[in-house]
Amino acid sequence: MSSRKIVDSEESNGWITTFADLMTLLLVFFVLLFSMSTVEKERFASTVRSFQLAINTSTGGSIIPLPEELRAPATELPEALEDDSQQLQIQPEPIILEDEKPRAPEVPEDSERTQELEYMSNSLKDVFSTMGVKDVVEVGEPKDGKIRVRVKGSVLFNSGDAAFNRQMMPILDGLLDRLEENPEFRVDIQGHTDDVPIETAQFPSNWELSAVRATTVLRYMVRGGIDPERLTATGYGDSLPIGPNNTPEQRADNRRIEFVLEKSQK
Repeated sequence: MSSRKIVDSEESNGWITTFADLMTLLLVFFVLLFSMSTVEKERFASTVRSFQLAINTSTGGSIIPLPEELRAPATELPEALEDDSQQLQIQPEPIILEDEKPRAPEVPEDSERTQELEYMSNSLKDVFSTMGVKDVVEVGEPKDGKIRVRVKGSVLFNSGDAAFNRQMMPILDGLLDRLEENPEFRVDIQGHTDDVPIETAQFPSNWELSAVRATTVLRYMVRGGIDPERLTATGYGDSLPIGPNNTPEQRADNRRIEFVLEKSQK
């Protein structure tokens, strides 16, 4: 009788083992379900973010809101860091080159040209003032890029003649010196007469007389060393008087040689 009771007791305790195994299996099963659901949420959140980025960049569409449970909590910056980010300003410092020297302002070409013409004009005035011939030689102010030097014809030529009055050659020599020092200047030699008609075998009219006088001066300057390419000679006869021809004095003023100096273009 006692042995039967022992067997029944052992069989009645066997269900506990089975139940414990079942609970263990259920626990494992629910743990797996929980882990799988967590992974699915992360994958879902990642997929939604990808759609948001694609929509914003390609079509400009609106953002798909994430479910509340999938939104990551905003990360708060420390107060000290926020203050620094608001106050931080980048100010570039100027670069200073020690070896760099300030450049002198460039002089405009027209201004430089005017200065050179003024220098040449003042130099010629000094020369003729030193010679004491200011009453027969007039140096004009620079105008239209030119300097006009006017010499009375009576001091260079006798009336109706194209031969030099050699006593006045120093006037031409003074002009030669300045032209040699300033080779960038060209010279147009212009001959002018009064309105008294002339009709000789050598000079049929004042045109020929004025042209030969201008050419005579040109040849003298070439012999003095001036490059012929810098010189031209023109005769204007009585076509360009500087005043009336009513008196002998007025006619003497109209009989003249003019040197028109012009600086060559660089």
